[in-house]
Amino acid sequence: MTFSVAGRCSSTGALGVIVTSSSPAVGARCPWVKAGEGAILSQNVTDPRLATIGFTVLENGFDAESTIRSMKAASPYPEYRQLAVVDSKGNSAAFTGKKALGVHGEFCAKNVASIGNLLSDPAIPEAMGHVFLETEGMPLAERLIFALEKGFQLGGELDQERSIGLLVYTDEPFPYVDLRVDYSDHPLEDLKKLWEIYSPQANDYKVRAVVPEMAPSYGVLGDE
Repeated sequence: MTFSVAGRCSSTGALGVIVTSSSPAVGARCPWVKAGEGAILSQNVTDPRLATIGFTVLENGFDAESTIRSMKAASPYPEYRQLAVVDSKGNSAAFTGKKALGVHGEFCAKNVASIGNLLSDPAIPEAMGHVFLETEGMPLAERLIFALEKGFQLGGELDQERSIGLLVYTDEPFPYVDLRVDYSDHPLEDLKKLWEIYSPQANDYKVRAVVPEMAPSYGVLGDE
């Protein structure tokens, strides 16, 4: 009941994922990122524990394909899983089990992997991946949003999408962007509004964490 994109910025090394589903709170279960290691998507009949296994593999220097193999081997039910990985060097890999729900698909290229199940159109993962590649040079969060938007334009999931999550890491161990819409009639539009509000402030929150003496004004009452 989900379609998603994992991507890497080739110029900065930033890693990110975006995911949407008809189920609530998809951002709490399916997308995972570690700075300098990789981006992982675990969906379909979701087992979030597989991401922990995946990061252990990535942290030991193995690539995206090895990470997929390890997650599959660790799961007693790999046929129910749909997985994707982009590693810190931009290698990508994906896996869809034989019991994946409905129409499903996957696409992998340098710096991007996209997957989906219960889709209205099997071309959605590839189309999203191409949008990501074609927007090279834009901020990673925006590239992920545009890529997922293409999936919506092609019909998205058979059921109505309700939730969405966007997660981006740069060079710090905490997220640069972590935005979620947990249940909405218009999750993509709501996320785009959140990004419009948050994007001008995103780097300020990073500065406040790392070098607070250089932090800009908070812009709230009492901050004179």
